[in-house]
Amino acid sequence: MTLSTSLATRLRSATGSLHREVEGSPLIANLLRGALDRAGYCLMLRNLQPIYAALEARLPALAEDPVIACIFDPVLARLPALEADLVTLHGADWPSLPLQVAAKIYQGHLLQLDAPGLVAHAYVRYLGDLAGGQMLARIVRRALSLEGDRGTAFYAFPSPGAAVLGQCFRDGLDRIVLLEAALDRIVDEACLGFRWHGDLFRALGADRDLPQRSPLPLA
Repeated sequence: MTLSTSLATRLRSATGSLHREVEGSPLIANLLRGALDRAGYCLMLRNLQPIYAALEARLPALAEDPVIACIFDPVLARLPALEADLVTLHGADWPSLPLQVAAKIYQGHLLQLDAPGLVAHAYVRYLGDLAGGQMLARIVRRALSLEGDRGTAFYAFPSPGAAVLGQCFRDGLDRIVLLEAALDRIVDEACLGFRWHGDLFRALGADRDLPQRSPLPLA
């Protein structure tokens, strides 16, 4: 990559193969095929919940940091909608659903990150939600026989909509001004985020007795 390459482009290029690996994990492959049942889907949401809880505690706390300010937008927050979907699909006792060790480790990591590190993990979660959310909403509604938006609030973004919000996030990434070593660290953290998602989804797939691929080696 040249020094003139935008951060958004660098992130997309560096994480592309890891992103595809995560999408090919048994749990996500079943989700994309509409073959993940309600119990499996609720377990996935339950294990994403602490990741969003940590991310969405740290980002507002650092909203005035010049790095975070480039990408921070409160309307991107997914935690309230995710928890509402868990109540709808599982019930008020959703916190009793089991948490994987990988989710707890990821949560702990997010809680101690600085601003550049948090940008990387916001990229991993929010751009994925914005880019694929509408498709996933349709898949989940069909697979779980849901009516309207009930149970899929997680994928619903307010005006101006997912496409515009996604472009605003990418534009924000490209406004970040840091030394090259710090930009490299953002890219490295994003790769780590995808690897941790892979660990989490493999663990959830194993619990659901889904066939597993060999894990990617950690860098």
